[in-house]
Amino acid sequence: SFSTRWYWGDPVDSVWHDPTLSHALVQSFKLAGATVLIAVPIGVLLAIGLARWRGRGSGTSNFIMLFPLVTPEIVMGVSLLLVFSHVFTFIETGTLAQILGHVTFSISFVVVIVRARLFSIGRQYEEAAADLGATPFRALTRVLLPLLTPAIVASAAVVFAISADDFVISQWLSSGGPTDTVPVQIYAATRAAPLPSVNAIATIMMVSTLLIVTAGFLTWRFFTRGERRAGKAAEDIGGAFNLT
Repeated sequence: SFSTRWYWGDPVDSVWHDPTLSHALVQSFKLAGATVLIAVPIGVLLAIGLARWRGRGSGTSNFIMLFPLVTPEIVMGVSLLLVFSHVFTFIETGTLAQILGHVTFSISFVVVIVRARLFSIGRQYEEAAADLGATPFRALTRVLLPLLTPAIVASAAVVFAISADDFVISQWLSSGGPTDTVPVQIYAATRAAPLPSVNAIATIMMVSTLLIVTAGFLTWRFFTRGERRAGKAAEDIGGAFNLT
């Protein structure tokens, strides 16, 4: 039956009292939170720029943006390790390198989600704001960003879940000890004789990820409520005018 022994009840081997597991849990959430705070704003601005840019080189920029999505994660991890080891030598492996690595492959997810929202809402709201005298910056902050809120929240939930559950990049860029994450600890424990506390910390990570994703979905539903009905009503009105 269910027991709290391996969560906090056992004074030695529970997740709460085992410093290795507790540090891994804190490190996973630290990386996920920092990745969301950095990757989401950059991804939103990049998505707006790529969606509105029609000049020379836009196709190449879009391809480079999608490149992390099709690159095998093991290749990404090795490449980032080589970059920090031979190019940006002032950045040592550890928490900072892990954050930069997570941000590198998470931005693409933000861009894809936000661009889908941009294409669904169109440009008519920005054009209407400009017709009413709004500056480009005011149209961005007062019109476009509020309309992008569902996509921003959804992308933040996805980035948090991906970063918290990442194993390959976290392992390659880890310096060991307190920079190991929960997936790294689970992998190391399964190669020996794992304690039930490993199952407990895996359950904590799974439940936390599900809660974050569910919260993101509910927030998206809240902000997009009524949009389908409004769109259907607009189509019906347009059809009525066409008939007349």
